[in-house]
Amino acid sequence: MKVLHRVIGLFLAFLAAALLAGCGGRSDGPVRVSATDSGGFAGTRLDPSIPRPAFTLSDTAGRTFDFRTRTAGKVAVLFFGYTRCPDVCPTTMADLAAARALLPVEVRRRVDVVFVTEDPASDTAPVLRRWLDQFDPTFVGLRGGTTATGAVLDQLKLPRTVIKEGVGGESVEHSGVVYLFSPKDTTTVIHTGGTTAQQYAADLTRLAHDSSSLTG
Repeated sequence: MKVLHRVIGLFLAFLAAALLAGCGGRSDGPVRVSATDSGGFAGTRLDPSIPRPAFTLSDTAGRTFDFRTRTAGKVAVLFFGYTRCPDVCPTTMADLAAARALLPVEVRRRVDVVFVTEDPASDTAPVLRRWLDQFDPTFVGLRGGTTATGAVLDQLKLPRTVIKEGVGGESVEHSGVVYLFSPKDTTTVIHTGGTTAQQYAADLTRLAHDSSSLTG
């Protein structure tokens, strides 16, 4: 896994977020964001904000899940990966589970964590559900893939997932970025690695209580 941060521009201080992680290590196609003002977030606030994407995939119960509709009015956490990932994916999901456990009940109810597998051939619905349940049974698991989710990754300015066959078996290069969307999509925050559960919890709480993002 390789995570790359690139500073672009002398005065704009654009952050090139770590975008392909997990077993292959290619990094390209950086998300460009303003790094001049984090707004008090532990992660990086995107400027301009990117609204939550609209896409529909199958969940672990075999039902269709419309991401934009089903997470409307809540803080949505979106992460792409695969269950056999040896490092980034399990670490990230464990940190998000720990962060969710730190949240007050009223905030917890306003947060949806959605994991999209980029390896649907191996990550069947039962496999994905069992893997997510190790972290938090409320986590939503969706079965994507490079074709199904390519347009979403493009919208989020992330490089597309690459699955490679090698001597040691299959490897998957995928984005290591966690997206946090505020309830009204007025604020988008990204985390690119090294985030603690406490930092996730602080950002989730701030997004849930941000008066500019609340839904009535």
